Amino acid sequence: MNDLLAFIVHWNIKPEIFMITENFGIRWYSLLYGAAFLLGYNILFWEFEKEGKNTDGADQLLMYMFFAVLIGARLGHVFFYQWDYYKDHLLEIVQVWKGGLASHGAAICITIALIVYAKLHPEYTFLWIIDRVAIPTAIGGSFIRFGNFFNSEIVGDYTDGSWGVVFERLGETMPRVPIQLFEGFLYVLIFIVLITIYIKKKYKPQEGSLMSIFLIMMFAGRFFLEYWKVDDNPLTMAGITLTHGQWLSFPFIAIAFFIYYLSYKFGKPKETATV
Repeated sequence: MNDLLAFIVHWNIKPEIFMITENFGIRWYSLLYGAAFLLGYNILFWEFEKEGKNTDGADQLLMYMFFAVLIGARLGHVFFYQWDYYKDHLLEIVQVWKGGLASHGAAICITIALIVYAKLHPEYTFLWIIDRVAIPTAIGGSFIRFGNFFNSEIVGDYTDGSWGVVFERLGETMPRVPIQLFEGFLYVLIFIVLITIYIKKKYKPQEGSLMSIFLIMMFAGRFFLEYWKVDDNPLTMAGITLTHGQWLSFPFIAIAFFIYYLSYKFGKPKETATV
Protein backbone atom coordinates (compact mmCIF):
# COMPACT_ATOMS: atom_id res chain seq x y z
CA MET A 1 0.00 0.00 0.00
CA ASN A 2 2.81 2.38 0.89
CA ASP A 3 4.44 1.67 -2.47
CA LEU A 4 1.21 2.63 -4.23
CA LEU A 5 1.11 5.96 -2.39
CA ALA A 6 4.78 6.71 -3.04
CA PHE A 7 5.50 9.07 -5.91
CA ILE A 8 8.27 11.49 -6.75
CA VAL A 9 8.11 14.12 -9.49
CA HIS A 10 11.31 15.68 -10.81
CA TRP A 11 10.46 19.28 -11.73
CA ASN A 12 12.88 21.16 -13.93
CA ILE A 13 10.70 23.35 -16.15
CA LYS A 14 12.25 26.66 -17.14
CA PRO A 15 10.27 29.71 -15.95
CA GLU A 16 10.42 31.21 -19.46
CA ILE A 17 8.12 29.89 -22.19
CA PHE A 18 10.38 31.49 -24.79
CA MET A 19 13.02 34.24 -24.86
CA ILE A 20 12.54 37.48 -26.80
CA THR A 21 16.01 38.81 -26.08
CA GLU A 22 18.96 37.31 -24.26
CA ASN A 23 17.76 38.67 -20.93
CA PHE A 24 14.00 38.98 -21.43
CA GLY A 25 11.33 36.41 -22.18
CA ILE A 26 7.69 35.48 -21.67
CA ARG A 27 7.38 33.61 -18.40
CA TRP A 28 4.80 31.04 -17.30
CA TYR A 29 4.17 33.12 -14.19
CA SER A 30 3.42 36.25 -16.23
CA LEU A 31 1.10 34.28 -18.52
CA LEU A 32 -0.85 32.81 -15.60
CA TYR A 33 -0.93 36.18 -13.81
CA GLY A 34 -2.41 37.82 -16.89
CA ALA A 35 -4.85 34.94 -17.38
CA ALA A 36 -6.01 35.37 -13.78
CA PHE A 37 -6.99 38.98 -14.43
CA LEU A 38 -8.56 38.20 -17.80
CA LEU A 39 -10.72 35.46 -16.27
CA GLY A 40 -11.42 37.69 -13.25
CA TYR A 41 -12.66 40.45 -15.53
CA ASN A 42 -15.01 38.10 -17.35
CA ILE A 43 -16.42 36.85 -14.06
CA LEU A 44 -16.90 40.41 -12.82
CA PHE A 45 -18.57 41.38 -16.09
CA TRP A 46 -20.85 38.33 -15.82
CA GLU A 47 -21.80 39.24 -12.23
CA PHE A 48 -22.63 42.84 -13.17
CA GLU A 49 -24.69 41.65 -16.14
CA LYS A 50 -26.59 39.07 -14.10
CA GLU A 51 -27.51 41.69 -11.55
CA GLY A 52 -28.49 44.35 -14.06
CA LYS A 53 -25.64 46.69 -13.15
CA ASN A 54 -23.74 49.06 -15.42
CA THR A 55 -20.84 46.94 -16.70
CA ASP A 56 -18.58 50.02 -16.80
CA GLY A 57 -18.34 49.48 -13.07
CA ALA A 58 -16.70 46.10 -13.70
CA ASP A 59 -13.99 47.76 -15.83
CA GLN A 60 -13.19 50.27 -13.10
CA LEU A 61 -13.29 47.67 -10.36
CA LEU A 62 -10.84 45.47 -12.27
CA MET A 63 -8.34 48.32 -12.51
CA TYR A 64 -8.59 48.94 -8.77
CA MET A 65 -8.01 45.24 -8.17
CA PHE A 66 -5.09 44.99 -10.61
CA PHE A 67 -3.02 47.75 -9.03
CA ALA A 68 -4.00 46.77 -5.49
CA VAL A 69 -2.85 43.18 -6.02
CA LEU A 70 0.38 44.15 -7.75
CA ILE A 71 1.40 46.85 -5.27
CA GLY A 72 0.05 45.20 -2.14
CA ALA A 73 1.41 41.72 -2.83
CA ARG A 74 4.87 43.09 -3.62
CA LEU A 75 5.05 45.37 -0.57
CA GLY A 76 3.67 42.58 1.59
CA HIS A 77 6.52 40.31 0.55
CA VAL A 78 9.08 43.06 1.06
CA PHE A 79 7.96 44.18 4.53
CA PHE A 80 6.53 40.96 5.98
CA TYR A 81 9.13 38.49 4.77
CA GLN A 82 12.38 40.02 3.47
CA TRP A 83 12.78 43.56 4.76
CA ASP A 84 16.26 42.72 6.10
CA TYR A 85 17.32 42.14 2.48
CA TYR A 86 15.33 44.84 0.67
CA LYS A 87 16.30 47.65 3.05
CA ASP A 88 19.76 47.37 1.50
CA HIS A 89 18.46 46.78 -2.06
CA LEU A 90 15.67 49.32 -2.40
CA LEU A 91 15.74 49.39 -6.21
CA GLU A 92 14.91 45.68 -6.31
CA ILE A 93 11.54 46.35 -4.66
CA VAL A 94 10.09 47.38 -8.03
CA GLN A 95 11.60 44.38 -9.84
CA VAL A 96 8.45 42.29 -9.52
CA TRP A 97 9.51 39.98 -12.36
CA LYS A 98 12.16 38.47 -10.09
CA GLY A 99 9.41 36.99 -7.91
CA GLY A 100 8.25 37.68 -4.39
CA LEU A 101 4.55 38.40 -3.79
CA ALA A 102 2.58 37.90 -0.58
CA SER A 103 -1.18 37.33 -0.50
CA HIS A 104 -1.49 38.96 2.94
CA GLY A 105 -0.15 42.22 1.53
CA ALA A 106 -2.48 41.94 -1.44
CA ALA A 107 -5.46 41.45 0.90
CA ILE A 108 -4.61 44.63 2.82
CA CYS A 109 -4.16 46.73 -0.33
CA ILE A 110 -7.31 45.29 -1.95
CA THR A 111 -9.30 46.29 1.14
CA ILE A 112 -8.03 49.88 0.89
CA ALA A 113 -8.75 49.99 -2.85
CA LEU A 114 -12.32 48.69 -2.37
CA ILE A 115 -13.00 51.27 0.34
CA VAL A 116 -11.92 53.99 -2.10
CA TYR A 117 -14.04 52.42 -4.86
CA ALA A 118 -17.09 52.34 -2.55
CA LYS A 119 -16.61 56.01 -1.67
CA LEU A 120 -16.56 56.94 -5.35
CA HIS A 121 -19.53 54.68 -6.20
CA PRO A 122 -22.21 55.25 -3.54
CA GLU A 123 -24.71 53.33 -5.68
CA TYR A 124 -23.06 50.14 -4.40
CA THR A 125 -22.74 49.14 -0.76
CA PHE A 126 -19.32 48.10 0.50
CA LEU A 127 -20.61 44.64 1.41
CA TRP A 128 -21.98 44.19 -2.13
CA ILE A 129 -18.66 45.24 -3.67
CA ILE A 130 -16.48 42.89 -1.64
CA ASP A 131 -18.80 39.99 -2.49
CA ARG A 132 -18.41 40.64 -6.21
CA VAL A 133 -14.62 40.41 -6.04
CA ALA A 134 -14.57 37.28 -3.87
CA ILE A 135 -15.31 34.81 -6.69
CA PRO A 136 -12.76 36.13 -9.24
CA THR A 137 -10.14 36.57 -6.50
CA ALA A 138 -10.47 32.90 -5.51
CA ILE A 139 -9.86 31.54 -9.01
CA GLY A 140 -7.21 34.18 -9.68
CA GLY A 141 -5.32 33.10 -6.58
CA SER A 142 -5.14 29.55 -7.90
CA PHE A 143 -3.57 30.73 -11.17
CA ILE A 144 -0.91 32.67 -9.26
CA ARG A 145 -0.03 29.71 -7.06
CA PHE A 146 0.32 27.49 -10.14
CA GLY A 147 2.62 30.20 -11.50
CA ASN A 148 4.71 29.90 -8.33
CA PHE A 149 5.02 26.19 -9.05
CA PHE A 150 6.38 26.91 -12.54
CA ASN A 151 8.87 29.32 -10.94
CA SER A 152 9.95 26.69 -8.38
CA GLU A 153 9.30 29.21 -5.61
CA ILE A 154 7.39 29.22 -2.28
CA VAL A 155 8.45 25.63 -1.81
CA GLY A 156 7.30 23.35 1.00
CA ASP A 157 9.36 21.44 3.52
CA TYR A 158 11.20 18.25 2.66
CA THR A 159 9.17 15.04 2.81
CA ASP A 160 10.33 11.67 4.14
CA GLY A 161 11.75 10.98 0.68
CA SER A 162 9.02 8.61 -0.51
CA TRP A 163 6.88 11.29 -2.18
CA GLY A 164 6.91 14.90 -3.26
CA VAL A 165 8.50 17.12 -5.92
CA VAL A 166 12.22 17.49 -6.50
CA PHE A 167 12.79 21.10 -7.60
CA GLU A 168 15.86 20.46 -9.70
CA ARG A 169 16.17 24.09 -10.81
CA LEU A 170 17.01 24.87 -7.17
CA GLY A 171 19.83 22.34 -7.32
CA GLU A 172 17.97 19.91 -5.07
CA THR A 173 17.84 16.13 -5.01
CA MET A 174 15.34 15.56 -2.18
CA PRO A 175 11.55 15.86 -2.67
CA ARG A 176 9.55 18.63 -1.07
CA VAL A 177 5.86 19.14 -0.39
CA PRO A 178 4.36 20.86 -3.50
CA ILE A 179 2.71 23.44 -1.28
CA GLN A 180 2.04 25.77 -4.22
CA LEU A 181 -0.22 23.14 -5.80
CA PHE A 182 -1.99 22.45 -2.52
CA GLU A 183 -2.75 26.16 -2.13
CA GLY A 184 -3.79 26.43 -5.76
CA PHE A 185 -6.29 23.58 -5.37
CA LEU A 186 -7.54 25.13 -2.11
CA TYR A 187 -8.43 28.30 -4.05
CA VAL A 188 -10.14 26.24 -6.76
CA LEU A 189 -12.26 24.61 -4.04
CA ILE A 190 -13.14 28.03 -2.60
CA PHE A 191 -14.09 29.23 -6.09
CA ILE A 192 -16.42 26.24 -6.59
CA VAL A 193 -18.07 26.81 -3.20
CA LEU A 194 -18.60 30.54 -3.79
CA ILE A 195 -19.92 30.33 -7.33
CA THR A 196 -22.26 27.49 -6.32
CA ILE A 197 -23.71 29.62 -3.51
CA TYR A 198 -23.97 32.63 -5.82
CA ILE A 199 -25.93 30.72 -8.47
CA LYS A 200 -28.11 28.84 -5.98
CA LYS A 201 -29.07 32.15 -4.36
CA LYS A 202 -30.15 33.37 -7.83
CA TYR A 203 -27.33 35.96 -7.99
CA LYS A 204 -28.46 37.76 -4.83
CA PRO A 205 -26.83 36.22 -1.76
CA GLN A 206 -26.84 38.05 1.57
CA GLU A 207 -24.46 40.96 1.10
CA GLY A 208 -21.09 40.21 2.64
CA SER A 209 -21.68 36.47 2.95
CA LEU A 210 -19.47 35.49 0.01
CA MET A 211 -16.47 37.46 1.24
CA SER A 212 -16.79 36.14 4.79
CA ILE A 213 -16.84 32.56 3.49
CA PHE A 214 -13.91 33.32 1.18
CA LEU A 215 -11.74 34.75 3.96
CA ILE A 216 -12.55 32.00 6.47
CA MET A 217 -11.82 29.21 4.00
CA MET A 218 -8.73 30.88 2.59
CA PHE A 219 -6.92 31.86 5.76
CA ALA A 220 -8.00 28.87 7.84
CA GLY A 221 -6.71 26.67 5.02
CA ARG A 222 -3.57 28.76 4.71
CA PHE A 223 -2.92 28.44 8.45
CA PHE A 224 -2.74 24.64 8.25
CA LEU A 225 -0.86 24.57 4.96
CA GLU A 226 1.79 26.84 6.50
CA TYR A 227 2.96 23.87 8.59
CA TRP A 228 4.42 22.48 5.35
CA LYS A 229 5.97 25.76 4.24
CA VAL A 230 9.53 26.92 4.67
CA ASP A 231 9.96 29.92 6.95
CA ASP A 232 13.59 30.64 7.80
CA ASN A 233 12.62 33.15 10.46
CA PRO A 234 9.47 32.07 12.35
CA LEU A 235 8.01 34.34 15.01
CA THR A 236 7.57 33.47 18.67
CA MET A 237 4.94 35.34 20.68
CA ALA A 238 3.53 34.39 24.07
CA GLY A 239 5.67 31.28 23.95
CA ILE A 240 4.10 30.09 20.67
CA THR A 241 6.24 29.77 17.55
CA LEU A 242 4.45 30.03 14.21
CA THR A 243 5.38 31.08 10.69
CA HIS A 244 4.83 34.63 9.48
CA GLY A 245 1.95 33.40 7.34
CA GLN A 246 0.23 31.75 10.29
CA TRP A 247 0.45 34.84 12.49
CA LEU A 248 -0.80 37.02 9.63
CA SER A 249 -3.78 34.69 9.08
CA PHE A 250 -5.28 35.42 12.50
CA PRO A 251 -6.36 39.02 11.83
CA PHE A 252 -7.90 38.04 8.47
CA ILE A 253 -9.90 35.24 10.10
CA ALA A 254 -11.10 37.76 12.68
CA ILE A 255 -12.06 40.16 9.87
CA ALA A 256 -13.97 37.31 8.19
CA PHE A 257 -16.12 36.78 11.28
CA PHE A 258 -16.64 40.55 11.57
CA ILE A 259 -17.84 40.71 7.95
CA TYR A 260 -20.10 37.71 8.68
CA TYR A 261 -21.60 39.70 11.58
CA LEU A 262 -22.09 42.77 9.37
CA SER A 263 -23.61 40.60 6.66
CA TYR A 264 -26.44 39.35 8.82
CA LYS A 265 -26.95 42.64 10.63
CA PHE A 266 -26.87 45.04 7.68
CA GLY A 267 -26.52 43.05 4.48
CA LYS A 268 -29.73 42.47 2.56
CA PRO A 269 -30.19 40.39 -0.58
CA LYS A 270 -30.99 42.86 -3.35
CA GLU A 271 -33.60 42.36 -6.03
CA THR A 272 -31.63 41.78 -9.20
CA ALA A 273 -32.36 41.27 -12.84
CA THR A 274 -31.07 38.18 -14.63
CA VAL A 275 -29.94 38.19 -18.20
